[in-house]
Amino acid sequence: MKIAHITWSMTTGGIETMLVDIVNEQMKSCEVRVFVVNDYYDIDLLDRIGKKVKVTLLKRKSGGKNLWPIIRLNLLLLQYHPDVIHCHVANLASIIRVPFKKVLTIHNTHSSSEYFGKYDRLFCISNAVKEVTVQQGFPDVTVVYNGIHTNDIAVKDFLCSSDSGIKRIVCVGRLHKDKGQRVLLEAANELVNNRKRTNFFIELIGDGEDRESLEKLVDEQGIRLYVSFVGKKPRSWFYPRLKDYDLFVMPSISEGFGLTLAEACSAKLPVLTCDLSGPVEVIDGGRLGDTFKTGDAIALADGIENFLSSEVRVNQINAAYEYVKKNFDVVMTAQRYVEEYENLKK
Repeated sequence: MKIAHITWSMTTGGIETMLVDIVNEQMKSCEVRVFVVNDYYDIDLLDRIGKKVKVTLLKRKSGGKNLWPIIRLNLLLLQYHPDVIHCHVANLASIIRVPFKKVLTIHNTHSSSEYFGKYDRLFCISNAVKEVTVQQGFPDVTVVYNGIHTNDIAVKDFLCSSDSGIKRIVCVGRLHKDKGQRVLLEAANELVNNRKRTNFFIELIGDGEDRESLEKLVDEQGIRLYVSFVGKKPRSWFYPRLKDYDLFVMPSISEGFGLTLAEACSAKLPVLTCDLSGPVEVIDGGRLGDTFKTGDAIALADGIENFLSSEVRVNQINAAYEYVKKNFDVVMTAQRYVEEYENLKK
């Protein structure tokens, strides 16, 4: 099978990282090419794509009026003649003019449906995203969960863990308002300054446009002793170290799924997540972790305080680990897409 994956950019965001993982699995059984339309890409991420995959950088200026990169894309697609074109942003349909099957993965719950009708098949990364898509008037959608490299993540051993008294809390993600780090910092402020809780330390792994304002907030609240901005880290740094933390928190304001939540479960960490339907789906409706009301710093503070005051629920953590291994491994994600591509040919 010949597959063409198309994306506007190739940065270190969740969509593009997921794309690289899928491509690297699909290349084991299919011929795969990747087309990046705009001149906005991360070399390190591109370097992670397997050598068997041909990557074409069309280098269109974002927002520019030069039509040649788009014409070239269509000419290259005609030459390649793929069995399926897999798009990862809906409005890519506006520039593809070749007569091949086109599919789209919808990655979040706030995607515009303007271009959905131009695709032969729609995929959603979770039932939460599917529910919104159906409400938008597109009932014929298929859920294909995002996946992670479950076997690459080091696992916490509770028998060997020592209790130092200070609980290390980790939050992983781009520093952006949608990811809710501000809510977590406000919860930390509540714990330290109002409840006099000082037996925790929060580490924010990631970088982004909100870092300056978040650092300012930390200083204004006087909680610098309890918060560290670790910065952006590659998986090679992150996967071996995740097990060293005591609690994973996902404070997102908007989230269609929650890959980092699945990664935390795969490392056997206790998890505390916002109650958005996408992340809650990762923990099987809340059975495998704790939740708090989305955007509510006091509710998050309550959740953290409850964790600080309670025994670790090892049985729940082990169940979450098994659930993630069974449902959210990237090998299964990639294969499921290939099976759905084959169905298009019938």
